[in-house]
Amino acid sequence: MHSIAEKSQVIELVQSLSDEQVRYVLGVIRSLPQGNVAPRKCALRGRFASYADPSLRAREKEAWTRAVEEKHGLR
Repeated sequence: MHSIAEKSQVIELVQSLSDEQVRYVLGVIRSLPQGNVAPRKCALRGRFASYADPSLRAREKEAWTRAVEEKHGLR
């Protein structure tokens, strides 16, 4: 029952987003690891970034790059 409530909240949120925001969110979701993988360690930024897992930073950078490329029609 709880998962149904969460799905309806997600649907409402997605419906409130612009097309560009939806594309960005999809890019972020697609960049996340799938299947059985180790849990995220952290995603700190700024002066604490050296403590973050480098693979997480790389995937986040890829997601941002894809979003910018799609926004400017480069992809």
